[in-house]
Amino acid sequence: MRAGEVRVGVDIGGTFTDFVVQDVATGATRNHKVLSTPEDPSIGMLQGLDELGIVDDAKVLVHGTTAGLNALLSRSGERIALVTTAGFGDVPVIGRGGNADIWNLRPVRPEPLVRPEDIITIEERTRFDGRVDAGVAEQDGRRAAAWLIEEGIDSVAVVFLHAHQNPANELAMRAHLARFAPTVSVVLSHEAAPEQGEFERMSTTLATAYVARTVDKYLKNLAVELDRRDCRAPLQVMRSSGGICSAELVTRQPIQTILSGPAGGVVAVATLAKRLSRPNLIAIDMGGTSSDVSLVVDGKNVLATEVEIAGQVMRMPVVELHTIGAGGGSIARTEAGGLRVGPKSAGSTPGPACYGRGGTEPTVTDAHLLLGRIDAERFLGGHMRLDRRAAERAIAALGDLLEMPTEQTAEGILAVANGLMANAIRTLAMRRGVDPREFSLVAFGGAGPLHGAALADELGITEVIVPFATGVLSAWGMLHADVRHDLSAPISGLADDPEVLSRLDVLAEALRAEGSRLLDLERVPKEQREYILSADMRYVGQEHTLTVRLDDAVKLADNFHSAYRSRYGHAMQRAAVEFSNVRLAATGVTPSMDEGLRPTRADATAEHRDVWFAGSRHRAGIVSRDSLTADAVRGPAVIEEAGSTTLVPPSWEAIRDESNAIVLRKVNS
Repeated sequence: MRAGEVRVGVDIGGTFTDFVVQDVATGATRNHKVLSTPEDPSIGMLQGLDELGIVDDAKVLVHGTTAGLNALLSRSGERIALVTTAGFGDVPVIGRGGNADIWNLRPVRPEPLVRPEDIITIEERTRFDGRVDAGVAEQDGRRAAAWLIEEGIDSVAVVFLHAHQNPANELAMRAHLARFAPTVSVVLSHEAAPEQGEFERMSTTLATAYVARTVDKYLKNLAVELDRRDCRAPLQVMRSSGGICSAELVTRQPIQTILSGPAGGVVAVATLAKRLSRPNLIAIDMGGTSSDVSLVVDGKNVLATEVEIAGQVMRMPVVELHTIGAGGGSIARTEAGGLRVGPKSAGSTPGPACYGRGGTEPTVTDAHLLLGRIDAERFLGGHMRLDRRAAERAIAALGDLLEMPTEQTAEGILAVANGLMANAIRTLAMRRGVDPREFSLVAFGGAGPLHGAALADELGITEVIVPFATGVLSAWGMLHADVRHDLSAPISGLADDPEVLSRLDVLAEALRAEGSRLLDLERVPKEQREYILSADMRYVGQEHTLTVRLDDAVKLADNFHSAYRSRYGHAMQRAAVEFSNVRLAATGVTPSMDEGLRPTRADATAEHRDVWFAGSRHRAGIVSRDSLTADAVRGPAVIEEAGSTTLVPPSWEAIRDESNAIVLRKVNS
């Protein structure tokens, strides 16, 4: 092992790109930030790596990519086509047939990713049990290929009815397209989402086809640039499930990078839960563009099997998040006579008014600056100077519209943002049937610690934790993520049927063999491998499922009843239970390292400035994080560090614990 080797985690956000560099020999870490480059996220990443000067020393390089998410949100992906079973070409438009906004008499449905005129239907049919009634004729394959070439479409989704039970017809169509249109990228539904659910399988496959070429092009270009810089580390990518895999393998399932960045934060909080001996945590990751809320229950990430983003449903393992458009760059405005914040963001260009990059609209960051909560001279450790007058002008203009004083308008902006985040936490907590008051709140991201105590007050939480490296915690989490591949297969039948359980064993062995093959490709040592088997289960007659671990087949039904009671408050002990899908998580466990987190020490300085709280000006102490000790700092106070600022309001106090985390606790009045 060469001296000076490092592990590097990179989180590309909407406003900033964050870096964590960990020395392999000592475990010591250092952090870095640069402004993101939305036009090409790799530019900001490469700029930061060049500034750090550690590319040729990297042993591990993990990053979260926003390429697929940006393509989906901005509708800038490839034009795609859909080849599907005759009679089912309208599934993308019909969707689930419901109205997400039940109070809206004129609901606006999200536009499908494929245009109606780009849908080709084929006279083929596979039955529900996998028997093929009609195959795919060569002339249909030739006709589809000729049309794709004529239209200049380079990516096509093939979704045939019941292909998850028997993929023969989809494989035949791919063979025809490979013969007659070899340059076209083909995505098959039984590979993208091999599960029950006609619409969900189609929607996932369409989204995969839509972002596939964008993600592939991005990763290939990034690999070329890293190679030019003599980077020896294999490029790894964070996945939405909270695991990582090689860039080469992730291009087979590009849709699984869609929540790449936020997943790093969830992994970081689960890691902290173990180190802090606090198994139940609520996490709020507030960056420049948005805020992500997640849960850690009993020391583990909470995973979902489906996610909906920009109106598109995707069936895949994903860390359960609730994302809202409330970040440091979220723009405040008037609407119907009231004050609104977000979801529109100033981003990094032009950024908040105080950035001095041409922004004129008031944002959350401008409000914090105006109220004295962040220092104009020491933002980002002094690497970026803020313009307080520009912030004041922007907020004063909004205050004139609302007929409110400037400082009151700024406090109103923060109150609205806090309300949005508190509601997001309540939504996620209710979905999982937990009481937020029984959890500690972990506030991180560049802006999260400024809001942590206020959110805790609103939710009745008495402890807030601000972890080390809080401004770059998602990037730090990526260095602690396991290699992970998620596999699934459909299975139908009752959970107490011996024949069904026998089929379950056969499927489990097949999934394990495939998982082992993928871990071989990742070069994961045998002793670091784990295989976790689970099943989607439901009461007979229900549509939705719960995922239950298959640790003990004898107690499987009991485990389902228990999980159902935990989620919904009741269980139907005598009702029949059936399977829907079987899942396997094949993981390569990342060895833990000594983080080198011994707190640095700095002498405390007697510094103060005026900070606004609850409509009045307070003289607040300004404390460097490095000078913080186990002795309590009583609020009002502001704790500053290079990547973030922690606010300690009146009636709160802060200490630094042995793990180098700031712990804020409510002071009993």
